[in-house]
Amino acid sequence: MPDESSVDSYLYRLFQDYSNTEVIELQQYLAEWDKGTYGSGAQIVLDHAQRKGFEPLKYLRKADKFNTRGAVPRTGYRQDGAAVYRKGNEFLIVRSDQYGVEKIVTYGINEE
Repeated sequence: MPDESSVDSYLYRLFQDYSNTEVIELQQYLAEWDKGTYGSGAQIVLDHAQRKGFEPLKYLRKADKFNTRGAVPRTGYRQDGAAVYRKGNEFLIVRSDQYGVEKIVTYGINEE
């Protein structure tokens, strides 16, 4: 688990190329993410966006815009209790936090 200075460095890296308005938008999206085994939401977003070939703000926007209407979650599919929503070639994985609120674990597009 990274120490506090490492967590701050991920936020700094995430925010550094954005305007103040975009940083506020990033912070709002980060509140919807489960940090999982990562040290922070910023760290998970930086890692997932890079691995999936997205610019971080666009990645967060796409995940936020994923429409779960008509997408049936598969539960029990993952050992961590997360549900996987699939719609076309897109997917969104969510997990309930300690208060029962669904938080995003990851978002992606499967290449066909």
